[in-house]
Formats: sequence, structure tokens, C-alpha cells
Amino acid sequence: MSAFSQPETIFLEIGFQSSDTKGKLQQIYLIGIPGENLPNGQCTVSPKTRLFFDDSITRSLFQKSRFIPECDFRFLKIWLYDTETSNEERGYEIPKIDERDLCLLKNNSLPSKLEKIFVLDNELQGREYEIWKKCCQELFGSLFSKFIAPPEPPDIVAENFLFKPMVDLIDGFTGNLDRYGKMKKKLFFNALIIQVD
Repeated sequence: MSAFSQPETIFLEIGFQSSDTKGKLQQIYLIGIPGENLPNGQCTVSPKTRLFFDDSITRSLFQKSRFIPECDFRFLKIWLYDTETSNEERGYEIPKIDERDLCLLKNNSLPSKLEKIFVLDNELQGREYEIWKKCCQELFGSLFSKFIAPPEPPDIVAENFLFKPMVDLIDGFTGNLDRYGKMKKKLFFNALIIQVD
């Protein structure tokens, strides 16, 4: 685990290892996860945050990659990327994106907080590139559905103290259906940058 930091926020790189030794995809590193400083000087990510990223990104990719016959990806690096944040404000380095990189866009009818996925160019050409592109679309395109947040109550209801018990009840109910609902509502990135090795 390595840290990239600004004075007020710590961003971490966390590695995840596949539990399935038969799958080709074995390691995924996520970069840009907000962490916290411990009194002993160590940096860490809360267990709930780690589990959220494992459930929504890494475990999903490990499992899905096994069912794509032509997918031979072994190692991924994934940067959490907010397209509205400038590089100076971000607090950690991201790769430069250009027109050669593959850009996957969410379906407009999907209410996902994740809007884009960039896959860095690997300089393949011809048939090899087409196979790689198809694998990327099939594997990474499934991530959009992992970031659908529960609906927000209308402002007139949320701001009226008479409706607060009802809003709290609905929040509690949706929290039981989706234990990561609050985290999805406050998602700090809207895109991913993926490097395939």
C-alpha cells in the first residue's frame, strides 16, 4: 500500500488479489482511494471502504473475466477519476488521456454515478486490437451498473421537517436494500482510468 498525499487528504493505492487461482486476472490495484492517518503515522482505509471497492469493482472484474474466453488480462491498474477536478486539486497523479485511448460511456438511460471508463491504449493493431477492445467493452462495461445510487427525495420533501421521519424511514429501508447506498450518493469520482497489463 503506497500513499499519495495533500496536507488535508490522504489518497492510497490498494492491491487486491484474486481468490481464484484458475482465472487469468490475478491482481488489481486501485489508485486514489481516500484514507486516513493513524496516530502511529501509518495510512489506512476503513474496512467498509475497502469492502465497497472490492464488492463494486475488483471482485466483479475477477469473476467476470473468467467467463470471457478471449480475455487474457492478468493485471489491472485502475485510477478513480473525477473529470471535474483539476490535476492540481486532485491530490494524486493520473495518467494522461488522449484520443488513442478507448472511452466507454454509460448508457444514457442508466442512472449510474459512473459516467465514463477510459482504457489506456496498449498499441495493439488489427485483429488483436479488435479482440482487446471487445474484451474491454464486455469486462469493464459491466461496472456502470455497480454505481447506481438510491434515488434522492424531492427537495420540497427533504427540506420539510414534517417529512423528516418519512425520509429517515425511506433512507433506512434503502440502506437495508443497498448497504453502500450512502457511499454511492457521495461518490467522489465519475470516471475510471484503466491500464491493462
